[in-house]
Amino acid sequence: MTPVEAATALFKTMPAPVSVDQLAEYGIDASESNARHIAREILSLNLYWILAAVDAHIPLKYRAAIRETLFETIKTRWWQPGQLGEGAWSEYQQEVTERRVVYGRLVDEEGMSHMAVSAEAASLIEDQGYVATEDRQKLLVLLIDYAPAAQYGTLLDNVG
Repeated sequence: MTPVEAATALFKTMPAPVSVDQLAEYGIDASESNARHIAREILSLNLYWILAAVDAHIPLKYRAAIRETLFETIKTRWWQPGQLGEGAWSEYQQEVTERRVVYGRLVDEEGMSHMAVSAEAASLIEDQGYVATEDRQKLLVLLIDYAPAAQYGTLLDNVG
């Protein structure tokens, strides 16, 4: 598999940005704007797990090409159509870097699990006011369903 094929496979594995209707299926009441912001945080969580899997499974010389292709695909298919909130793409890339630092610290330094990292993402979403406090548990279920960390590593095992 080439780096472009690997990035394409990773993108296809990622859940599309959540909609108001999908949030409602989890019992979460959100406006269209809040749904886009929640989708953005879910994307950041997915990118944390994807990039960690890339770093763990892919030789160094191919990682940048996979990241570039993946990010360009996300930008073209999801960002530019407005499915992930507002702001500049460059600002979002900085946001992803910040989330990766936070999530990485939880995993690497504190030994936290996939569930704990999802709980941290839920806290971020709640703290930003995109969901009500009483919906936190529902949001956590959604995050576990929409950030399939184990699938990314398994997919990349086939690349190596």
